[in-house]
Amino acid sequence: MAKTRFYEVYGDQLNDRQARIVSRVFAEGRKGFEDGITTRKYEAITKCPNRTASRDLSDLIAKGIIIPLPDGGRTTRYELTMVEPALPGLMRK
Repeated sequence: MAKTRFYEVYGDQLNDRQARIVSRVFAEGRKGFEDGITTRKYEAITKCPNRTASRDLSDLIAKGIIIPLPDGGRTTRYELTMVEPALPGLMRK
């Protein structure tokens, strides 16, 4: 249910690389990304250079699709934003 709602709200805002990482997060669940999404993980999954990964992650933050986790230290870690279920009769976000 959360996956469906997420794609209803954000699906048309993702480029191919961003869609790939989001799909992977949903496929592996919270346990697979227990430490969050990092630039290094993003690079490995999408097979893109560091600058592209950083730019894509910044774009996802600006759109409210991911949020930084506290206590990131030297490496900032992110998680997907939780999307609230749609209420009957209300338009989507």
